[in-house]
Amino acid sequence: MRKKITVFLLMFVVLKSFGQQGDFDKGLIAFGSKNFKEAISKLRPFAEKGNCIAQFAVGFSYMYSADSQNDTTARHWLLMAAEQKQSAAMGPLAANYFGSIAEDANVKAYMWAMLAAEYDARQKFTTTRVLIKSYLKPGELQKAEAIIKIYKDKWKDTPDCK
Repeated sequence: MRKKITVFLLMFVVLKSFGQQGDFDKGLIAFGSKNFKEAISKLRPFAEKGNCIAQFAVGFSYMYSADSQNDTTARHWLLMAAEQKQSAAMGPLAANYFGSIAEDANVKAYMWAMLAAEYDARQKFTTTRVLIKSYLKPGELQKAEAIIKIYKDKWKDTPDCK
């Protein structure tokens, strides 16, 4: 009897994980199709468990969704992903911070734009960081550069989150 219960539990866990993977894949397909509402619905459970790709997709979806747009929630998820060195989240996070009322918003915008250019080849050729830099007040550039150095040191031996 105990063996049957163990087998049943093992099968349940395996089948549940296949179902979850299906939701993840469906969420990515919805995200790729710009069906942001469905992407949020399918991927948020994975984002809550720390999956950096899901965090990026959920944050991006909240940032650009016509019916679920929420800059604060977008910033939360993009930051969670960027903190894990998810480079695709860094550029949108910089755009989200820029000009917002968040504390040190332009410092954070510049910092994330610079890190995006450092770790994401697509961001190297954008002018976002140059534009943001022109809005920094005296002392803010040095503050941003100090934070950039902290992240680069922290991530030195950390693989990119993919």
